[in-house]
Amino acid sequence: MIRTKNLHIGYAKELLAVDDLSLDKGELYFLIGRNGSGKSTFLKTLIGETPPINGEVLLNGNHISHLTYKEIPKTVAFVTTHFPLTDYLTAEEYVRLARTPYTGHFGRTSSKDQDLIDQAFDILNIQDLKQRFTSELSDGEKQMVSIAKAIAQETAIIILDEPTAFLDYTNKQRVVDLLKNISKTMGKCIIMSSHDIDMSIAAECPFLAVNSIEKKIRQVLSPTSKEEIINLAFKE
Repeated sequence: MIRTKNLHIGYAKELLAVDDLSLDKGELYFLIGRNGSGKSTFLKTLIGETPPINGEVLLNGNHISHLTYKEIPKTVAFVTTHFPLTDYLTAEEYVRLARTPYTGHFGRTSSKDQDLIDQAFDILNIQDLKQRFTSELSDGEKQMVSIAKAIAQETAIIILDEPTAFLDYTNKQRVVDLLKNISKTMGKCIIMSSHDIDMSIAAECPFLAVNSIEKKIRQVLSPTSKEEIINLAFKE
């Protein structure tokens, strides 16, 4: 699903080196690291938004730089921390945007498109949000709708930047459980960044740990311990 080779990321200068990664379908990976350590830059590099300084990113065997702007949204869905400004769209209309890569020039959704939209709301059990305007939703509800949009996008890879940032503990746990289940049952490769070490470890999923001292991203297989993750990702 996702492969990296000799990957170095950053902007004007290198921020992080990345271990050669091989991330597979059916897995939820937690990206863990200190604030400002480069987690968002890494995720943006994986989706082609930020070009690497050196090395390669391959999605489903295709080099990210070889994918067209039409092919990328059919390959990977990205959920940002902050909800975009869409004041005059209902939640259902917002999720329907996920089908844009498939609807052609006229933007007409088919019955299959609508089924996928409905399925996304059903999976997250947020059918009651469908007809509400996005401007009326709480931060937590907006985050759930963003995840529904990613599911409706029908990609093999889903990448989420702090998807539980605005959720209370119960809903954080619910989202983690849902994402883990989606990865298994729908055969998707999912990466989510998170600051919640305890919840991440409890999910028994593999980690991608940003070591700020070595300026490197390392893959850590599950099961692991809180101490190991803290030493790798949060040690001064």
